[in-house]
Amino acid sequence: MNKPTNKTIIETYLRHFNHSVQSQNMRKSSLNYFFGEKYFNFQDNVFNINTDQLIDYFDWLKTQDISLTTKKNKWTILVSFLNSTMEYYRKYKFIVVIPKHSINWGNGHKKAVSNKNVIATKEEIIKILEYLKTRNYKHYLIVRLFIETGCRKGFMINALYSDVNTEKRLIESNGKTGDKVYYFSKNLATHLEMWISNRKTENSKYLFITKQKKGYGNRAFNLILKSACEQIGITKKITCHTFRRTINTLRKQMGCPNEDRKILLNHKVNDVNIQSYTILEYENFIQLYDTWNPYKELKL
Repeated sequence: MNKPTNKTIIETYLRHFNHSVQSQNMRKSSLNYFFGEKYFNFQDNVFNINTDQLIDYFDWLKTQDISLTTKKNKWTILVSFLNSTMEYYRKYKFIVVIPKHSINWGNGHKKAVSNKNVIATKEEIIKILEYLKTRNYKHYLIVRLFIETGCRKGFMINALYSDVNTEKRLIESNGKTGDKVYYFSKNLATHLEMWISNRKTENSKYLFITKQKKGYGNRAFNLILKSACEQIGITKKITCHTFRRTINTLRKQMGCPNEDRKILLNHKVNDVNIQSYTILEYENFIQLYDTWNPYKELKL
């Protein structure tokens, strides 16, 4: 019986995560630490992996100049891959004992750089958008959507142009955790209407695609922001999630009630059926967004 190639085995595993390009790319990147030529460089067939090799990989992973959280994530993904492979390819009788007693992360790991307390000022937001608007219109629209909606990166990665309703000024998507709906300004709606009109002529369902006509990966949007900030002299570590934290903070400063802030960011709210509320009370939602839009006086 011919064994499937490592490429086929990995693709089989990744298919379980077709619901999210972000999840697929993250897992593919993590597995590359084990199989990649520039990393641990395991070159044999997956079905020949043994426990000693996994212990060796764990010991190698501990020495890498990355944070402990990142190391643990890469190890967890490899274990997930092996368990899934043993289950899916059981006819090949592939079994490997995942080491447990030999696993000890110890100390001396690189400290993770956190930006959980960082928010962007309105002046910084204007600078970023002005820079992008004159250099890359697509990047300008991507970042402006993050700024005005506060949506998560995964939502934007998986957004389709059919998810956007420019007349109602909303973008919605049904994900693993249910419906998500975000609203945006009239001015941005005009920009998106023109953008989508052009996007429909290209053979891709995604709202934003790369030069290779594919959906964006997990790191791309943050790299766009990093490059823009470096060029205009912003030293803060501003990421996509920074804008989610920023709009929530600015709304709080405006006096926006906590429950309304949660609704606008699609957080779970007790006793509020957001899905029904969205369908039945659209006018309430769009008014809520316009009332608590901290950027309405800015020329973005």
